[in-house]
Amino acid sequence: MPVCIYLLLMFCIAEGCTLVNRSATFFSTAHTGESVLLPCSCTDLNSTPDAFTWKKWNPTSYAWEEISSESDQYRNRVQLFNNLSPANLSLLISHLTEEDDGEYWCDAQRSGYLYIRLTVKGCTPAHRSETLYITAHTGETVLLPCSCTDLRTKPDTFTWNKLNTISNRLEEISSESDQYRNRVQLFNNLSPANLSLLISHLTEEDAGDYRCDTGKSGFSDFRLTVKGNPPVNQSAQSLPFIPFAFVTLTCLHIVVAVVYCTKRNKDPDPDPDGTNKTDNAVSNKTGSLP
Repeated sequence: MPVCIYLLLMFCIAEGCTLVNRSATFFSTAHTGESVLLPCSCTDLNSTPDAFTWKKWNPTSYAWEEISSESDQYRNRVQLFNNLSPANLSLLISHLTEEDDGEYWCDAQRSGYLYIRLTVKGCTPAHRSETLYITAHTGETVLLPCSCTDLRTKPDTFTWNKLNTISNRLEEISSESDQYRNRVQLFNNLSPANLSLLISHLTEEDAGDYRCDTGKSGFSDFRLTVKGNPPVNQSAQSLPFIPFAFVTLTCLHIVVAVVYCTKRNKDPDPDPDGTNKTDNAVSNKTGSLP
């Protein structure tokens, strides 16, 4: 008899809160960086459960762990509403990360329970696990394109790294380093899914292997080739001087010829008999003297 009474107490519906969709399993999908509401409430909004907890399945320890706003994973990211509405047991999770993906349990004890399978889609980089080849010249600006395939997502974290050929290790690129100071720019502050890297005032030292790393979501590799500007051929540079000098000399001759012709046209025409009118006038005037 005591066993029967215990079973009745465990499985009978309590007089207070009875969960909506009691003992059901729901599936929810969201993206990293977003907020998601895991619904759980009493059928009677005037009722209140004796107690309830939210738990998440830990696949490592194979145990249900209670969700706490004080834990490292959920600190300042979870919110309940039962203080405003006692029958509303829903859980709000903000700033979703890929670690939030998993199975959740709204446990209202004798009032019932509710399972929710939450899928959190993270940033999968375009050209994942591929290598893109880019060529530029010294002094130019180059864009290494990296972005999430789903523009609604953003990575929990990401880094740009360059392969150090001496140590054969990937080293994180920093705008504060001597090599890249004031020469690199990111765009994720304007568009969280855009992880592209802009490098300006390229030098030959910028050539090499780069990686856009989004952690568990994958990475994209880039092989940047930086070509120096070709040296100016001195003999080719002197060739234009010869025709330029020739043209200048020709123009000078033309100018002299024009001036000469203009001056000649201004002189009086000679008489038909070959004598100058001015000379005749002078002669006549001299002949009239007493």
